Amino acid sequence: MIEDLRRIVGDKWVIDSSEKKLFGFDGFTAVKGEPKMVVLPGNEDETIQVVRYLVSKDEKIIIRGSGTSLSGASISVEGDEVVVSLTRLNKVYSINGLEIEVGPGIINAMVTKNAPSNLFYAPDPSSYQVSSIGGNISHDSGGIHVVKYGPTFNSIISLKIILPNGEVEYIKPSPFFNFSSIFVGAEGTLGAVLRARLRLFPKPENRKSIFATFNNLYDASNTIVSIFSKGVIPSALEMMDKNIIKAIEKSRYKAGLPEVEAMLLIELDDSQIQLEEEEKRVKEIIENNNGQIIIPDDEGKVWNARKGAFPAMGAIGPAYVTLDCNVLRSKLSTTLENISKIGEKYHVYIANVFHAGDGNLHPLISYDPNDFDSFYRAFRASDEIEKEVINEGGIPSGEHGIGIEKIKYFNIYYSEKDIEVMKRIKKTFDEKGLFNPCKMFGGCKANKKELEVIWEWD
Repeated sequence: MIEDLRRIVGDKWVIDSSEKKLFGFDGFTAVKGEPKMVVLPGNEDETIQVVRYLVSKDEKIIIRGSGTSLSGASISVEGDEVVVSLTRLNKVYSINGLEIEVGPGIINAMVTKNAPSNLFYAPDPSSYQVSSIGGNISHDSGGIHVVKYGPTFNSIISLKIILPNGEVEYIKPSPFFNFSSIFVGAEGTLGAVLRARLRLFPKPENRKSIFATFNNLYDASNTIVSIFSKGVIPSALEMMDKNIIKAIEKSRYKAGLPEVEAMLLIELDDSQIQLEEEEKRVKEIIENNNGQIIIPDDEGKVWNARKGAFPAMGAIGPAYVTLDCNVLRSKLSTTLENISKIGEKYHVYIANVFHAGDGNLHPLISYDPNDFDSFYRAFRASDEIEKEVINEGGIPSGEHGIGIEKIKYFNIYYSEKDIEVMKRIKKTFDEKGLFNPCKMFGGCKANKKELEVIWEWD
């Protein structure tokens, strides 16, 4: 099989040495695996040949991009999977009007860089400088601008995909049924993206950033609710608590942020007249909720601090687990207070930095990977946070996906009927269960003690 694959992609693009371990884990560092081998096709034709060959041999396949998944969606769990990495498929095929067609391996940030100067690609997860478009599509990634422009799904025009039976299909817009709604967010369980036609947006002529600090989480959360109730749709609305501010100020991303209980980062974009009206309303809302507007010396440095919040956690501890559950905006303050209590209960450091505009929480729970008790406490805290959010009417994942991290939450959020329908879709596309096994629906044995903690309730 190795020789056959090398004839397709070239000798150096099939890895079966110890270096394959580098492709056995992703951004969800709690679990590490080792695939059977790694294949890196260089173009669409090679990818199609590789997938068809592996399917003919009934080989399990993990389609992988940059490996930034925070839910373990590209981890080799059982060790008998072949990783097919599409990072070399990074071409820009065409730019036409408000559309750009790219390969799945292109980095998110490079889409805007390759677009006309007056246009931009809206979905911008924190990992936008390293995450690839194929992975963004597979997880329906969001980002800072999701509150106004929507997640990846809203920017998908059409997809070229290869299905688990080896057939190549084009998923195009339809007034009756949009097949993208099945494929986007499927985490590589239904096939692989070969090419994506994406929507570009005109860059706003006017943008305004407003930064505000608060002495408690209640006032900050109430400000978020009030902004929307007053008819303002910000292009970005982020929240950081004191623990993440502390981490940022200890890291290379420090921006002179004040030591406060909570901070809101708000961006507005609109026509000049509308922008002035929205700015006035937002500032009044902040003042009415006991907030203090601050004017930093360098606005870009503050936004960069938000983008660097995740890696900044390295200043607190060697590892962390992050969730991405969504909660109703009206429940933000009580949920954040309960998260703080959960941190105290399990003696773990939890920092909150998240897309407040759409209630997409990102509690970062620090732990020591060399201390199993520390690992255990961090994941038991994550269990309680997820249950808290689901019980309050929220959802288990807003953009990171289910992967291997949230399988048990998936099973308490969805009904048996819901899961039965999803499994029928999976079986229809992938009858032999070859694509990304163990993910979303589980069904694999916990062959590591870490997986026992993650997959089983205490």
